[in-house]
Amino acid sequence: MARSSVKIGIIMLAAWIVPLLGIILAGAGLVQAILGYAAGQRELARAGIFLNSLGLILSLILITVSAYIYLSGAVNPFVRI
Repeated sequence: MARSSVKIGIIMLAAWIVPLLGIILAGAGLVQAILGYAAGQRELARAGIFLNSLGLILSLILITVSAYIYLSGAVNPFVRI
């Protein structure tokens, strides 16, 4: 469980650019890490929790910044240049 959490965390650090994919992977990785921690694989589970939490935070920051830029009117997707 914990080893797969670390693998998901590594993949997720590249996938946070797509926020929905990043959040889904982070959730799956965190569940795997928590189950691995409960099963006794503490070092790998801690690494999985760290990687997946970092990716989740990056995804949430990206969503927040994107929403702010869109709602502020700085970028209008309906205007062609």
